[in-house]
Amino acid sequence: MIGEILREAGLITKKHIEEALEYKQEHGVKLGQALVALEYVTEADLSAALKEQGKIHCLKLHPELVDEQVARKMGEEFSRKHGAIAINEIAGTVTVAMRDPTDVYAVDDMIRTFGARVIPVFAASSSIDRCMDMVFRAAPEVETAALDELATSAEIDGRTFDTALLEEAEEMDEEDESHPVVSLIKGILHEGFQSRASDIHLETRRRTFNVRFRVDGTLYDRLSMPKAWARPCVARLKVLSNLDIAQRRLPQDGRAQFEIDGRRVDLRVATTPSLPGESVVIRILDGGRELHSIENLGLDTAQIDQLTQTVEAREGFMLATGPTGSGKTTTLYALLQRLHTPDRKIITLEDPVENHIDGITQINTNVKAGLTFSRGLRSILRQDPDVVLVGEIRDEETAAIGVQASLTGHMVLSTLHTVGTAESITRLSEMGIERFLLADTLRGIVAQRLVRKICDHCKEPARPDPSLLDRLGIPGDESAFYEGAGCSFCHNTGFYGRLGIYEIMVMDPDICDVLRKGADTSELRKVAVENGMTTLREEGLKKARAGETTLEEIITSTAFS
Repeated sequence: MIGEILREAGLITKKHIEEALEYKQEHGVKLGQALVALEYVTEADLSAALKEQGKIHCLKLHPELVDEQVARKMGEEFSRKHGAIAINEIAGTVTVAMRDPTDVYAVDDMIRTFGARVIPVFAASSSIDRCMDMVFRAAPEVETAALDELATSAEIDGRTFDTALLEEAEEMDEEDESHPVVSLIKGILHEGFQSRASDIHLETRRRTFNVRFRVDGTLYDRLSMPKAWARPCVARLKVLSNLDIAQRRLPQDGRAQFEIDGRRVDLRVATTPSLPGESVVIRILDGGRELHSIENLGLDTAQIDQLTQTVEAREGFMLATGPTGSGKTTTLYALLQRLHTPDRKIITLEDPVENHIDGITQINTNVKAGLTFSRGLRSILRQDPDVVLVGEIRDEETAAIGVQASLTGHMVLSTLHTVGTAESITRLSEMGIERFLLADTLRGIVAQRLVRKICDHCKEPARPDPSLLDRLGIPGDESAFYEGAGCSFCHNTGFYGRLGIYEIMVMDPDICDVLRKGADTSELRKVAVENGMTTLREEGLKKARAGETTLEEIITSTAFS
């Protein structure tokens, strides 16, 4: 009991408890509130006792921790009646500071008010009153200097907000959603995943801590919180990804996992110091998603035949190229599924493994342990593989080993960061790979981009700007184009989802011949086009004419094609 905890701590006597019980009966309050009202204990003493009791979390509340928009949803009358102030709302969960978090009837009323899950935490009456005065009386805005000072001195369970989390982060139960910071981080991750975000950006700014989601390649604001939440949230993410929570001056990279609806989701967590404080970017790798087959990548029949042709040989080198986030790995996984038969051994070396496939040996690189792409590739070749997937060619050594592997009877698949197919050959040549070796080993290259898809719910005919048509070489009277007007389904962006556009170069005898003779990028591209290769821009225009994307998207995505 709370009275016994305070008595054992030497703060009150049995007589004090008896007097407080009488006060409780007369005024209809809790015993702890009665002891504070009679000035036998302080609010800090009560908070410490409640923490020791272990039933609820205690928060020393500052106005700068409160999201005013969320607090106003509960209304002044309701808030003052229940002695509570809503702090924040994320992913359908509202955290509310209360004088009496055990009041289940009040919590039920809040659930009905918000139409969302409510997590009650204890806060002192005086701090709740101060926050309510700030929210409902429109108190003047706090100056930046004062805000920064309060942000670093906010307290939880009697200690500074930051210090408490740094001390308890390793002991904090990941499933303890009643803790405000744990609840907030889990909510952000959950909503980011449900929103189809590829990345979550948590950015510390002068006055706020902002959360942004990258969906379909575009960033949009999701949440803005008081800056006091920045350090605790960053520290929590560091703990989840096994990073050093005390190191705030250097960038760090780590990995973490969590589950949603039984699906395992991998996270790549990267922290970086900035002027206002640390920021974090989380890459979401949905390892449990259904893998695409080569037939549902958005390729036409001719392109499927071309891609299949590049990997049908028992040995050779095949590349997927494009900028980060253009779907290269998805394409290679689709090809792996086509090659995955009982008579083949397939090994992948990735950073990290993004999807797990039964029957395939998959290896994560580990630079700290010395397992780089080049070193790992050497080891793989001693495992008698038929097909090898190398996540990325980053240096000359990896490129040379990959080419040598293809010469010794292996099919090697990999990725490269270049803007097109012909440019990839030039890049490999600059890495020191002889052109005659490329002509002998390279089977094909696929360059690709992801463009945003017009939302089917608000698609409508559009008349593009004449200057845009002129830039693309399209007749001015052509009007078979579409755009998204914007609706609630697509968050008023006019786009929902993405689709791939592909440029596939099959290494036929003509291309190999000019390659051996030292042809430059433009000559290689010219021969490939003459032999039937469709460029990225031409493929994009086909998608735009089919009403799948816009001309603006094609211009943006194929600017260097």
